[in-house]
Parts: sequence; structure tokens; C-alpha cells
Amino acid sequence: MTIRYSHSLKFSVLASVILAGCAQTRQLAVDYPTGESNDPKSAQSTKAHQFQALPGFASIDGDDYYVRLISEFDFKGDNVLKNGCDTITPSYKKSDLSSALIFNVRNNLLKFNNQATGFSYQAATGKCNFKFDAKKLNLTPWMRLDSGKETLVDYSVYSSANSDVDVSGIVSKVSTASNLLAFTGVGMGVAVLGQFAGQWFNNTQQAQAAPVTSTTANSSTESHSLPAIVSYSDKTGTLKETVFKVYAVAEGGINILSSDTKPLGELRIYPELTPSLLLKTKTDGIPDARDLSLNEISYLPVKSAAGEINLQQLIEQSKHPEKPNLKPDWNNYDNVQSNCRKLKLVMKDLGFNKFDRNAYIYYFLANNNDWKNYNITAQKIQSNNVNVKTLQNYRSKNFDNCLAVDDYAVMKTMGLPVNTESDWAQMGDTSQKKEQFFMPLKSIERQLVAVLKNANKAEMESQIFPLLNTAKNGDGTVLLQNHLGDFGLEKLLQAAPVPATPTGQTAPVASAPTLPSVLSPIPGAGLIINARQLVQVFSGLAINELSCARVIPEQLGKQSGNIGILLFTTQSGSPRAKGGAMEFEFSNGKINRIAFQSPTYRDFEQDVIDHPEVGGCHIDPAFLAKLH
Repeated sequence: MTIRYSHSLKFSVLASVILAGCAQTRQLAVDYPTGESNDPKSAQSTKAHQFQALPGFASIDGDDYYVRLISEFDFKGDNVLKNGCDTITPSYKKSDLSSALIFNVRNNLLKFNNQATGFSYQAATGKCNFKFDAKKLNLTPWMRLDSGKETLVDYSVYSSANSDVDVSGIVSKVSTASNLLAFTGVGMGVAVLGQFAGQWFNNTQQAQAAPVTSTTANSSTESHSLPAIVSYSDKTGTLKETVFKVYAVAEGGINILSSDTKPLGELRIYPELTPSLLLKTKTDGIPDARDLSLNEISYLPVKSAAGEINLQQLIEQSKHPEKPNLKPDWNNYDNVQSNCRKLKLVMKDLGFNKFDRNAYIYYFLANNNDWKNYNITAQKIQSNNVNVKTLQNYRSKNFDNCLAVDDYAVMKTMGLPVNTESDWAQMGDTSQKKEQFFMPLKSIERQLVAVLKNANKAEMESQIFPLLNTAKNGDGTVLLQNHLGDFGLEKLLQAAPVPATPTGQTAPVASAPTLPSVLSPIPGAGLIINARQLVQVFSGLAINELSCARVIPEQLGKQSGNIGILLFTTQSGSPRAKGGAMEFEFSNGKINRIAFQSPTYRDFEQDVIDHPEVGGCHIDPAFLAKLH
């Protein structure tokens, strides 16, 4: 018979199965949710739970959470159906009385369709001749929030006192199909979307029974829709939980307000959220992607309708037209970037959100040196003295054909060591300041090395004269010091005859007055000499190879540096066997002091070994071996 209900009652009865002539039989009454926003009862049956955007994110964008729908029955106290039973465990012998609440869940966007039984009740004559079944069920797999919000739920209550309507058969078939959804991949589950959603639909549609649409005098069916399970906007979202209140009604319980009407429990339909299916979650709700490897994350188990499969196999077996090669040529930037983009597209199509996608992509790219260089730390830049040109090359390979600015932000939020645009801006600013620090040194170095490599003494003097200055003797003079040992420097300082100027050529630039020949040892404070004498020293040394110039270690990290040092080797026959170091002090673009040093002076040799490159000057430690 068709059940009628009255809005004048305290609650609405959706189904109350009454079996006439069956003594001492309990029936069920269900207070169903109206879902109407203007219905005062809806506040009792539909509960709204707020959720927020994850810390560090400006809004909820639908790509940061997964959602799934759960059906669960909560008993209220003792099971009132058992009251008065003379046995501990109720038994059931097949008879005519049966009822069930069945959900039809669909998501057209994902081509997903599923039926599940909220509860089923079968009873016959006798208080203990019944069976009530209400298991906790996953009505949907995990779905990315932007897709899951499209999920719609209809529910139908079947009630029958007619053996011609096999409600128990419907329940059995629906249960067989819905049990396939009880998978959990990686401890929580994985979205079966895209290609796999289609497989799910094909695998389950034959197992699902068609809804009962006909009614007889001894049966009833009602179908309604639940409100949307989730909605979100800006920083806040709402999860909708729906509650069906179920009552046990004594035989002949037309008056459901009588004392024989007892609350059995509540059937709750509610959505759950999680930000990741593959990763652990920190206390603030953000997934933690640290301390993993490509192998670890690739072999995480995932259970789908096709059976258990690991994440790598899930990707490799995808029929996506952009299926990636998970073992590209790691030394080829373009090849790695191309497969990175394909991997991103496939994982998104499979339903993974931005956290799980970017965690996998990070460890995929970790095999590539360009990825490591792009994410170099400021500490490594400083300790390895990476120059601006090299940094620019690192930054140019930013995988922008695969990763957007937001992807780097997500990786960083998960604790992964990546450089965002702001990190690069800060490092670029630091590098620029560092470049400016070394700029005066580089200018002096270029001019000095040009002199040292010139074999023509007259040209050397013309080049070096404007580069020298002392406060005492003015332009063209320099303070010369020797801390390299007795190698005959005094003899090199003896006045040299002025070379004759060929007819028709311009005379060399006038130098400072020639100082007396130096035969006694140079004092510890040094001796001021002129440009011509300095050229005589340079030429007499017979310099062979030159290193680039670096500031002395003591000046690194200071606001300015004005003392540079370079290494030199000598040719056969030089008064200084093998070579040494030349230290030069400068100010306002001019050299004020030149000192010959041992490479170990000021711990320079060890600094070269520890830091082969400083300020763009790379000195191979092997160069030092030539000086010993």
C-alpha cells in the first residue's frame, strides 16, 4: 500500500511499512530531510559545516582539496528493534515485510554513476524475526573538489508487504556494486576519474538494478534529491550533511507519536575533505612532501576498480594522448621539460590535485641538473661564488613550459626547496650588489693584465703610467714592496736606458723623474718607483702565465674591497723560479701599491683550494702546483 504522511505531525513519515495480520512486528518510520531552505524542518535535517582555504592560500580554488561522500548509520542507544527479544541474536526467516533506502549518486562531469543502500530492513511475525543492515559506505571515490562539487544525490525509499516486489533482491545487487567503492589507496583513496571513471562506470552499470518504479497496494516508493554536498567561494566553503531520522514503530503504529515509537538512530550522509591522497599532512593541514624520492612516491599503492596498482603504473597505463616518458634523457633540458608537461596533464586528468601533482613532479625533475641549478640556494651561491652570468643561465631554465608560478608556490608550501620568483629577485639583487663590489677590481685587473702581457716596454710604460698614483709623488708612481723573498728585485730596479724614438713616431708619455738606481735591499715599508722602473721589473721577471685577480680573503663580505691579488708563473731564466703572487692596492681607479707575495700570504693559497671561484674569478688549484 502507498504510505501517506501529514505535515501536521512532529516529523514527516517517508516510509512506515505496516504488515496487517503479523502479530508483534515492528515497522520503520523515516523522518526524511526536506532540503528546502525555507522549510523550518530543514535546519534539523541538513547541517552546514564550514571549511576554510588552506594556510598560505588566498582562496579555495577547487584544486586544493579532494572530497568524497560517506553514508553512515548512528544507532541511538540500544537497538530498540531487539527490545523484548528472547534471544541475544535476532534471526530472520524470509517473509513479505521489507524496506530499504537506496541512494543514486551521479556526477555527469566525471561520467560517474553509483547506487548504494543506506539501510535495509526485513521482518516477519515475531519481535526477533528481523534483519536490519546499515553499513558505513563510500558513496563516491575521492574526487578533486572542482569536479566533486558537481555530484548529485537522489534517494529512494522502497517499502513492501508484497513478495512480488523483491526489495531484498534490489538491496543485494546494489550492495554488490557499491562494495567495489570500499577501496582506500595509500591509506585514504584515490580519485577514479577521467579514463578510470569510464572503466568504473562500465564495470558497475550491469551490476546495478533498475529502480523500482511501479507500486501496488502493498508497496510504496518515494524519490527525492539531497542538497548539493559542497559549495565554496573565496576563502570559505560549506559542506552539507544530511540526516535521516529513523524510528521503530510497534505493530499497528499508525499513531507514530505514541509511546511505542522509539528512535532507532540517524542515517548520516556527509562529505569528507582531504588535501592529499599521497602525502602526510602537517598540523596546519598543508601536505608535507619532504623526505621522499621518486621511487618512494612512484610505488605508492593505489586501489582502483581495476584492482591495486602503483602510481607509476597508473600513469604508464593511462591512455592519455600526452602520456609521458617517466625515464627521459635527464641531461636534455628540453626533453625533460616536455615530459614534465605531459606528466602534469596526465595527473590532472587522472584527478590528482595540485599538491599530489606537484610533489610527484618535483621528485621527477630532481634527476635533472638544470632543475637543481634553478633551485640553487643563496648559501650555495655565496659559498661557491657563482657569478651573475652563470646565475642568469640557471634562471633561464625555469621549466616555464611545464610549471607556472603557482606550482612553485605550492611546492614551497609543502616544504620542498624550490625558488619562487621572489627568491630569484632577492638572489638577483644580492648578485648585482656583489657584481658591483667586484667591478672596480675587474677594471684594474683588465688594465694591469694588458700591461703584463705586452712585450713592448715602451707601450707597457705608456699603458701603466696613467694607472699609477701615490699621494706622495703623484701620477705615474707606485709603492713597491717585496714579501716574496730575495730573488734579485733590486737589480731589476736599476735604471734602464731610455729607448730611442724612431723617426716619425711620437715620443712615449713622459714619466716621473728617474729615481736613483737601487742596489741596497728594499726596506720593509717599500720604495716609491716610477712607471719605467715598474716596467723594468715586470719585463725582468719574465712572466709566463697569469691567473685572474681576486680580492684578498679578508675583504670578502665587506662593503668595499680595494686590495686584489693574482698568481703568476715565470719563464725559464727568470730571477724568480716558478712564480708567486702579486698583490695590488688601488683607489679611485689607480694603483697605489704593488707587493710581491708568497701565495700562502694572507692564507690566499688555502682560500683558493677551499673556494676555487670568487667573484667570477676561477683559479684551478692545479695552478698552485706550478708555483711550488
